[in-house]
Amino acid sequence: MQVLTEFLSTISFVNIVDVAIITGLIYFVLGWLKGTRAFRILGTLLGIGLVYYSATELGLVLTSILFQYLWAAIIVVLVIVFQPEIREMLDRASPVRYLSGQTPQQTPTMIEDVVQAVAELASQRVGALIVFQRRNRLDNLILKGKDLDSLISPEALIMIFQKTSPMHDGAALIHSGRIKGVSAILPLSRNEELSLHFGTRHRAAIGLTERSDAVSVVVSEERGEVSLVERGVITHYKKKTDFKEALDRALATTGEAVESGHGFLYTIVSNWRLKALSFGAAIFMWFLIIGPQRSELGMTVPIQYTNLPPNMEISGQWMDRIDVRLRGSESGLANLKPGAVRAVVDLSNVTPSLNCYRITTKNLLVPPGVTISEIRPSDLFLSLEAASQKKMNIAPTLVGEVPDKAKIILSPQEVRVKGLQNELKKITSVTTEPVNITDLIAKGKLIVPVVVKPEGLRIEAVEPMQIVVTIETEKQPEVSKPNG
Repeated sequence: MQVLTEFLSTISFVNIVDVAIITGLIYFVLGWLKGTRAFRILGTLLGIGLVYYSATELGLVLTSILFQYLWAAIIVVLVIVFQPEIREMLDRASPVRYLSGQTPQQTPTMIEDVVQAVAELASQRVGALIVFQRRNRLDNLILKGKDLDSLISPEALIMIFQKTSPMHDGAALIHSGRIKGVSAILPLSRNEELSLHFGTRHRAAIGLTERSDAVSVVVSEERGEVSLVERGVITHYKKKTDFKEALDRALATTGEAVESGHGFLYTIVSNWRLKALSFGAAIFMWFLIIGPQRSELGMTVPIQYTNLPPNMEISGQWMDRIDVRLRGSESGLANLKPGAVRAVVDLSNVTPSLNCYRITTKNLLVPPGVTISEIRPSDLFLSLEAASQKKMNIAPTLVGEVPDKAKIILSPQEVRVKGLQNELKKITSVTTEPVNITDLIAKGKLIVPVVVKPEGLRIEAVEPMQIVVTIETEKQPEVSKPNG
């Protein structure tokens, strides 16, 4: 029980959201591939993945390396073989399809006309396939037959599907309340679990609705049966009223809403096996990649002091590093980069005295999935004193003798020094690095850095501060010669 409690304590809200997102993605992919050849291949890949994971955990080096290279080849092959499926899946997931406009409007009598025509075709045992286009464009899914921009009427639909009509093969396409085309060729369903009594017409109706939000109506030529297909699901209707209600409900939705009469519980329970499989796969991936946070690692991390008031200075010695123990997954801890973990201490509320800070996990910045189990030392002591600024003259350090009547000129002649008040009282000027007089006379000008002592004082400028030292020699006055 203690182990379970410790494990549950490591699960955060971020982990829950992470698993939920992955569950949704897996459910989307599995729902798209369910019943297809790719679904069975996905199961094979899962088996290969389990073998590779087991070989890695058992230390089977040769097997692990072989499967590692095999994965790279498998990914390339999958992209090539399943290019159409990948393209359709990405198109279905694109948010652009939901921003393409409103659902096409229906004419007041469209549903009634279609139901009447379908009932007549079923009674005559005449096969028919009618497609209602909604938000998704179907240009890239169907092979258009003949364009026909016609009003919808029972007579027109019955005439189209008569065996003597040259337009009876293929599907009739209805969009925006009009018959837009006839003899259209639809893609067949990839679901290999369909019943054998479904012919080409039914498989085409299912195939199109698997790839788009279109709605298809099928009339069986052999059985005189009327079926409605939506989102890859085919439903048979024996009563005219039931079929009319179902068609009206299907065309009234935008393709994403669940059937009326079903609430939130229906959304959760429906297709529960696939959802449970998706959730289990997401949990397995979480354990495999992230896992329960049981591994630990000791690390020395830097301390970053921030928001020090401009009128304060840290005096004496202070800590710049602390030791911490990190807890997380083995892969997460192994991939930590330098600087990924650091402690941040806010000095905005310090006082000119000895300040004590308790370093907690809130002061430590760590990557996602990593937690802090121990901090040593957890108490930080900082001595701060009031700081001030003072202008000081620069006294150059000269090496050699300055010629008579020569003058040393500094630019600038003074600097502003900042530091603790007690330290500033001890000095009246700052000096420079040694200035060689011989070099100065030869070159006429030297640039040397300023030196501030004792340590703890600094110049209020971009360090290191440098000055220009020049030397000027006074000109001798001219002596006038007496006349003759």
